[in-house]
Amino acid sequence: MDVRAKQRLCYGVVLFPLACVKAVSPHVISAVRHLRVIEDLKKMSKLHKIIILLIVIAAGVITYKWMFESVWLTTSSPNKTYTVELTGDKGRGGFIISSVVGYRVFKDNQILTKNSWVHSGDWMDISFELAYPEHAWVSENVIRFWRNSHIPKEKDKFDVLLISNDTDKTIKYLEVKVRDMFLVFDLQPNSTLTLSSTHQSWSYGLWIEGEFEDGRNIEFGTGFTHDDKLNKPLRHCLSVNYDYVKIESPQMDKYEDKEDSDNLKITKSANCNP
Repeated sequence: MDVRAKQRLCYGVVLFPLACVKAVSPHVISAVRHLRVIEDLKKMSKLHKIIILLIVIAAGVITYKWMFESVWLTTSSPNKTYTVELTGDKGRGGFIISSVVGYRVFKDNQILTKNSWVHSGDWMDISFELAYPEHAWVSENVIRFWRNSHIPKEKDKFDVLLISNDTDKTIKYLEVKVRDMFLVFDLQPNSTLTLSSTHQSWSYGLWIEGEFEDGRNIEFGTGFTHDDKLNKPLRHCLSVNYDYVKIESPQMDKYEDKEDSDNLKITKSANCNP
């Protein structure tokens, strides 16, 4: 007699209750077994618990290596001064575990920075491979990531960002995120750099993150909105000081931060004309 037949029989009689329980609800046996496993774990020796802990740690290390250390892109600057390795998961993240893309940079075969993250997202966010499928070196110390469908047909439609290092310290590396993403290396003291990026729509952001040569972190940015009825290219001037960043633009309408903070100053200025 199959299980379903036994179940139907049990619904009509009360004899052999244990057999009926087993037939009607096979999961009861599974639950009992799980309870026994829990009791067995409580009775385990300290050595066995240590072994299980070591196995879990090893599994975590292997997962970390796979997610954050696996290299899927290697590219070098035109004169081979810098080499960038992208690591992690370039696909879309999951419901619980996000996908993370990091990078390592080598200068003259010596490590410049490592374990820096440039992208993180879950299943609701765009993946790195969709957001930045293209890359190219703009110069010897600047690499750009972008998406082809965002490129305007006219060159004068690109947004322009002027970055100034207004300190006496070299900026070892700088991540710049507008519509496109740039990685900048060794931005010299009291120097400027002009970047051309794909035009951004009415709501956009400007974010930078990096590190000075002495190890001090750089992390500033904000979101903007603008009235873009004529599809005019945007112009921004971003000045990096040791303790704060100043963002200027002649076209600025609104930005997310309602008040300037001590380390982020945002102004509308006609003097910014990169």
